[in-house]
Amino acid sequence: MTKPETKGGGARWALFAPALLFAPCAFVYAVFFIWPQASLLAISATDAAGLTLAHYQRFAGDSYYWEILGRTLGLGAAVTAITLVLGVPTAYLLARVQSRWAGFLLLLTTFPLLVSAVVRSFGWMVLFFRDGLLSHGLMALGFADKPVQTMYTMAGVIIALAQVLLPLMILTLHGVFKSIDRDLEYAAMSLGARPIVALGLVTLRLASGGIVAGSLLVFSLAISAFATPSLVGGARANVMATAIYEQAIELLDWPFAAALATILLVTVLALSLAYGALLEGRGEREAAR
Repeated sequence: MTKPETKGGGARWALFAPALLFAPCAFVYAVFFIWPQASLLAISATDAAGLTLAHYQRFAGDSYYWEILGRTLGLGAAVTAITLVLGVPTAYLLARVQSRWAGFLLLLTTFPLLVSAVVRSFGWMVLFFRDGLLSHGLMALGFADKPVQTMYTMAGVIIALAQVLLPLMILTLHGVFKSIDRDLEYAAMSLGARPIVALGLVTLRLASGGIVAGSLLVFSLAISAFATPSLVGGARANVMATAIYEQAIELLDWPFAAALATILLVTVLALSLAYGALLEGRGEREAAR
């Protein structure tokens, strides 16, 4: 009688052990992610009279907030494109370089992550003012006849955010390129492919998952950034994050601020899912050929 009971107890423990191990993670996820998001949604859909969609109707009926949403998405797309163009070759070279200085070069590339985004934004402000280094440099090179004001423009915000988020793109792609065997490129070149063709057909295709992950990471951080757009862009380059801050802190309209945050979150999730599904479907179609 003792052995069957022991076996039954062991079987029950085997069933409950994974749940017990997962419980702390589930608790943290529920407390720090699900509950805040649910609270945000509840605030955005209620008022003194109860449930309402008035805050969402206010957004839908005001072209000003549609313009802000479009500007925010355009900012995310531009920053993602810049970091991809600069980050892919940099990460590839750092992953392929055969030198004892490779680790130091990677550290040097990602060193800006050790500096606060606020501090870096203040640095860009010094460069972007009408009497800043950028303006004097453009005039000295003959590209401008008078001082150039890059502060309080979307161009300045895009440049500053791209510099802030570029190390994250490089770090993400560096690990991906490092895990791809270089002999695969040599094999493609031995079959007649040029180096650039082998890079595109082999390495970049294998790294597509990491490129998607890095793009989504940079895009989500760019459209939700507050410090850099607020300091470098100011009121002339208003985005969703600064609009949410204005409604919540300055105007104390928390329900509408929550509605703006919910709309931004849903838009980002929808675009991310569509982007991932599009690239995944493209990969499957190419694999089927």
